[in-house]
Amino acid sequence: MSAAFSLSRISTNVRFSASAVLFPELAGAWAERMFLTPPRAHDAAASALDLIEARSSCLEHKGRHIAMWRWGSRDAPAVLLAHGWGGNAAQMRPFVFPLLQAGFRVIAYDQPAHGVSEGRLTGLPDFADVLAEVAWHHGKVEAVVAHSLGGAAAAISLSAGKTSFKRVVLVSPPSDLVGYSRRFARWYWMPEPVRKAMQRAIEERYGVLWEDLEVPRVAPRLSAQALVIHDRDDRMMPWTHGASVARHWPGARLLTTKGLGHRRILADESVTRAAADFIAGRSAVANPARPALPHPAPLY
Repeated sequence: MSAAFSLSRISTNVRFSASAVLFPELAGAWAERMFLTPPRAHDAAASALDLIEARSSCLEHKGRHIAMWRWGSRDAPAVLLAHGWGGNAAQMRPFVFPLLQAGFRVIAYDQPAHGVSEGRLTGLPDFADVLAEVAWHHGKVEAVVAHSLGGAAAAISLSAGKTSFKRVVLVSPPSDLVGYSRRFARWYWMPEPVRKAMQRAIEERYGVLWEDLEVPRVAPRLSAQALVIHDRDDRMMPWTHGASVARHWPGARLLTTKGLGHRRILADESVTRAAADFIAGRSAVANPARPALPHPAPLY
């Protein structure tokens, strides 16, 4: 961590603490904007060039252009690739070739306010809506491979009946949105009343309660076959999150990796191959994760 970044964060934290005392409503609104503002990569256009061999297009969602890419025949069944918070479509590229080999058409896209898609503020409800819109736009989408918050979006879209995937692969998915917001609040020295005001503001913005966005809460009523892949050394989204999702999703399988962390896991050949095999119905995953309570073991 650089000295400049540390000083900037300390300055932000001090201002947050002071505002929380003097102007609590203003602090809550400020916190909401911070929470809904993803980090924008400086090399977004360069990352998009990594997808130059794909057919590019875009769709408009709530006044924002969403960038999309497609590989494979239009007649083939499709698999959607959904990246997570602060990511971009290029991160999901390692999944493309194994899925093409398995006979699928592959679709990737930049989430709103990410990559080269438009927007400044976004959140999980936006992720879920855009995922469903992209799937509808392309048609015949039978499965999704989703990373981090993209995995939560896939589950939310399924539970709302906006998508009907047969199989889903969730890589490093979150299971506790409220818990994440508390870690966010601690990072910025945000008092609990301000965090709660932030949560209320976001719920009002999207017209949904946070408890209805928790994957373990919606997973028990989902029928899609699911494979959860999570790394033991993931510091950004601890392995316990993925294990919780797998336990609550009926019949879900859990694949545990080690030493790949939160992002390198997307480029690991064994992970991309496992995802493609699962979606193609030739998975080596043996037993559901649920019977392995309380700590599912690696299944293959």
